[in-house]
Amino acid sequence: MAQSKPGTILEKGYEKLVSEYSRLDLPDSTTEKFGLHPGWNAVIGTSGCCGVAMSFQDNNPHYGDDETGLDLQHLKSFVGKSLFEIAGSTMTEARLSRRSVALAALNALSQPLVTDDVLQAKGYSVGLEVKDLVRIDDKLVIVGYGGLVKSYAGRCRELHVTDQRPPETFRTTIVEETISYGPAGIMVHPAEENREVLKDADVAIITGSTLVNGTFEEVVGYAKHARIRALYGSSAQLIPDVLFENGINIVMSVAISDPVRFAADVINAPDMETALRKHQRKYNVGNMKNL
Repeated sequence: MAQSKPGTILEKGYEKLVSEYSRLDLPDSTTEKFGLHPGWNAVIGTSGCCGVAMSFQDNNPHYGDDETGLDLQHLKSFVGKSLFEIAGSTMTEARLSRRSVALAALNALSQPLVTDDVLQAKGYSVGLEVKDLVRIDDKLVIVGYGGLVKSYAGRCRELHVTDQRPPETFRTTIVEETISYGPAGIMVHPAEENREVLKDADVAIITGSTLVNGTFEEVVGYAKHARIRALYGSSAQLIPDVLFENGINIVMSVAISDPVRFAADVINAPDMETALRKHQRKYNVGNMKNL
């Protein structure tokens, strides 16, 4: 396994995984295949190790093909090699596509380390519901507009959402006797307002895609005064120890519950989202020392 000096969150995650694989004497996982989709990149390895990461292709006009496009021959050269080699070779790349593959490999390596038994043995709390921890007088900020936004409407004093995509992307126009706009009760901001919106947040729920696009440290830093800093989404499967050591206190993510069937459905399902939904196991884990 190649060694690297920890710097970015991906490098720190890599080092933590090297340490945990050695401590627990886990078998190294080698690459069987890659699954590529406009929304997600998946890495499927041996020993039941599967991981995905946001690809940003076709779902974010902020990035172009030069940043999100993948070199298939480059990926092919990693088939049969260690997932650690994939991550070590691509996690410091400037190109978004390479970092996405690196994170997917790190998430795959994290698969055996996010079971309830392993997490509880480390003293972490599993099964936490962030919704139950939100107070009615909280200012809540969600970084990354996704399906969970509606779950928090009405639970707090203010609900703000920031996203790299333009705010009008999420606007619904209602035409009655008057013309109004939704979503109701939610203030949507461009990503350029992250600092201003997050600086006095009580609760910050941050998309795992920040691990791909290199904004994780920046966004978590903006939210440093928040009581709860949660990371969410399929991209957030990275070993939670390193996330807890770098400003996060709750992780809401998913692991692949049936790696064999997931590998088959990556090929045969109509899209990656379908394969994920069919074979994902949701888990919420928190470090109560940081809450």
